[in-house]
Amino acid sequence: MILCFDFGNTRLKYAFFDGSQLRETGFVADVSLASIAELTSTHTISFIAICSVIEIPDAIIDFLKANFQVRLIAKEDATVRFSAYDASTLGLDRLILAEACLAEFPSQNSLCICLGTCITYNLISSEGEFIGGAISPGLQMRAKAMAEFTDKLPHVSLKPDFTPWGTDTDSNLNAGVMAGTFFEIDGFIKEAESRFTNLNVILTGGDAGYFAERYTVNEHLVWKGLLVLVK
Repeated sequence: MILCFDFGNTRLKYAFFDGSQLRETGFVADVSLASIAELTSTHTISFIAICSVIEIPDAIIDFLKANFQVRLIAKEDATVRFSAYDASTLGLDRLILAEACLAEFPSQNSLCICLGTCITYNLISSEGEFIGGAISPGLQMRAKAMAEFTDKLPHVSLKPDFTPWGTDTDSNLNAGVMAGTFFEIDGFIKEAESRFTNLNVILTGGDAGYFAERYTVNEHLVWKGLLVLVK
């Protein structure tokens, strides 16, 4: 089995591959040596690939390297090209998504929208060039900010069956987050479509499921990109 780790800003995700077949995905309860040691004991592992946007504790890296063949994915592993974009400022997580788009949708223009802690918009040309993108607050960040930066607004639980026009405080907050994000996404798609024909639009990330009835969603796209870079 190949074990892939994705150390994100808020969660540690993992995936097990049997060759090229995705067999299992999940989340590690906490970024601790004990939790990772327990996970690695559940399968026979031939190789571990790691992507991270945070600093991984040395004890975890030392444990994994002592017991497994490990590869820390770096920006230099990517094949996506750059011209106008400053590649040194692009996060590894977004590079991996770009690689996944190149592999999954070859010779196509793609807009990959990742809904995680933040929402990232990633525009990749059919020639394999990262054109540009945008970053905005994620769904949970928006909901949390309204509660924390006001005196009386509650922290609303988000619902996917939203309408732009709420009829009480909770539904107004849900509309602001969900409908507001929907209109934002739709606006970026329309802008990208004005520049590129035959645009492939894909949503991914932990919160992409909220919009599954409106757009094509692939919650496992990051694993595709990681596997491409490993091989």
